[in-house]
Amino acid sequence: MLWFAGFSLWYSFIDILTQPAMHSYKNSYIVICASWFKYNRVVGPIIITTYCTSFGLTVVLLAIHFVYRFIAMSRPSEIRFFQWPLALIWPAIFSGVAIFWWCNVYFLLSINDTLNDYMRETIALNYQDDIEELSYIGPLYFVTGPNGEMKIVWESCIGMLNVGIISGTTLIIIITLGVKIYKKMQSVKDMVAEKTRELQRQLFYSLMVQTIVPIIFMYNPTTILFVAPVFGIELGSMANITSIGLALYPALDPLVVMFFIRDYRKYILKKVCFHKTVSPTTTAATKTDTVI
Repeated sequence: MLWFAGFSLWYSFIDILTQPAMHSYKNSYIVICASWFKYNRVVGPIIITTYCTSFGLTVVLLAIHFVYRFIAMSRPSEIRFFQWPLALIWPAIFSGVAIFWWCNVYFLLSINDTLNDYMRETIALNYQDDIEELSYIGPLYFVTGPNGEMKIVWESCIGMLNVGIISGTTLIIIITLGVKIYKKMQSVKDMVAEKTRELQRQLFYSLMVQTIVPIIFMYNPTTILFVAPVFGIELGSMANITSIGLALYPALDPLVVMFFIRDYRKYILKKVCFHKTVSPTTTAATKTDTVI
């Protein structure tokens, strides 16, 4: 949870630095840096690449979280993998994915003349900007040759294939382990005390929603954004729904736990509403004053 909290702060920070604007056109989409670095073609692409990498690390971190939950619930003897020194494997995986994703985006999906020519007209029409001046990254899957034939842009396709493999792997881990955790919780619910069973029920609903929320706000919009250009489906500025979903997820995930875990919910409501517990002595004194 500490990792999630820290990374959510980082994600919010890089989102503010990037202020991403997304645009889909035929066989391509681009992520534009709409912040102060919009026209800085040195710093801008670095910031956008870091933003895209942060999305990848979010899903990796979520998958690691589900691995931890599964081990803690079903195989407690293997919890050593989250204890020193074996726990170092997770930061190593996290760092490895970060470096790979960043390099993949920066070198395979970066600004190039072909993409400039392809997006020039639609960017001028929709944003009144010259594509040559903007900081952006994005894939171009196909281009039309001089004889009207479709040519594959291999760099972009390989770059997006790498992104898809990592994203798809994390989704499979989340769904598979989510189902296993659910089955385990169901199998032990009749073997524990009522209070423990109630907590298990709350944890189950929390887990279920925590599985659904990233699918709705992260995986679905990004999958549509990634796949639509392959089939020439133009989303235009509607592609910005993806950036909205990605910005909402880090805020929604902790709220799920706060809402479904009763003790957390009561504590937060107590603090928010400034609720004060009235002692029996105070109540009795009030009643006496009323009678008098």
